[in-house]
Amino acid sequence: MDLMGEIVISVAMVIGSPDLEGLKLDNFEKSASQLLKNTNELQNVIMSVRMIPISSTFHKMTRIVRDTAKKLGKEAELVILGEETEVDKNIIDSLGDPLMHIVRNAMDHGLEDTKDDRIAAGKAPVGRITLEARNSGSDVIISCTDDGRGLDRERILSKANRNGLLTRPESEYTDREIYQFIMLPGFSTNEQVTELSGRGVGMDVVKKNIEKIGGTVQLDSEPGRGMTVAIRIPLTLAILQSIEIQVGSNLYLIPTLNIRESFKPKREDIITDPEGNEMILFRGECFPIIRLARLFGVPCRAASFEDGIMIMVEDEGRMAGLFADVLVSEQQAVVKPIPSFITERIGQIRGISGCTIMGNGNIDLIIDVKSLTQ
Repeated sequence: MDLMGEIVISVAMVIGSPDLEGLKLDNFEKSASQLLKNTNELQNVIMSVRMIPISSTFHKMTRIVRDTAKKLGKEAELVILGEETEVDKNIIDSLGDPLMHIVRNAMDHGLEDTKDDRIAAGKAPVGRITLEARNSGSDVIISCTDDGRGLDRERILSKANRNGLLTRPESEYTDREIYQFIMLPGFSTNEQVTELSGRGVGMDVVKKNIEKIGGTVQLDSEPGRGMTVAIRIPLTLAILQSIEIQVGSNLYLIPTLNIRESFKPKREDIITDPEGNEMILFRGECFPIIRLARLFGVPCRAASFEDGIMIMVEDEGRMAGLFADVLVSEQQAVVKPIPSFITERIGQIRGISGCTIMGNGNIDLIIDVKSLTQ
């Protein structure tokens, strides 16, 4: 896979060579397009060789459910859906531990303690945990759902308050934001430490491990009906179709899958609210504008909105307009992580998911649309 990435960079270096600028070379153009086609096909073959079904990881959870049920004196069954979904081998290797934590959590915290409690709540006496995998664009969504008690919103909120984690009034937090507190280090709603839970390690480790492979974790819960932990991970960590944009003298890449449309904005479509937040009217709806120059602290060449370009991006139904100077070209990017000597000093850079080496030797940063739209 690494060698494939190097070939993609080499092809870009040959085709985008500055020595060819301004020359009309028909035969070279034909050969270059054939080389690109063959490289893409080779890339697809390598990807398919690395893809393996998620079933082996899912079936390991059967034993976890059985053993945990025995220890806790509960009865539960595991339902597996979408086990034929294929994911990159590297990602499969990193999924085992997080899934084990999530399933144990569902058994311990989620399911009611006794059959009588479940029957009183109008549920089947045997608890059910459902593991499901499905494709969504260039991502795979893996969800673990239990039909237990669900999360106690008030209990989590009061614990977060006691730990000094709230940064704004309680009434301003949405349910989803409150549930995210349980993924913070040292946070546990269990008062008693048991063999399985209560130490405050678990969900924060899950979050850290999933973020390492470029994924995200989301919690949803309905009190009395159960809880869902959804993991969204990329199909592969390798090569990305993207659009290159310029902001000042800096170049960035936006994944093509996240782009809805790009256009020259008109002054009458720009709206500013009383607090100074800028929004754009797009197809009859208002969406926030993110000025990339301001976000990344670089000088902007476009003096006004009419001089630049607006790229409408979307992730999980959330949209925003990214404002840049120029749309440069379409690129195939070999995704590389931000070097550790940078992240160790300044931490994860907000709005950037990685970087890539371009054909001319420059390094472009890859924009993380998910974190910007959130």
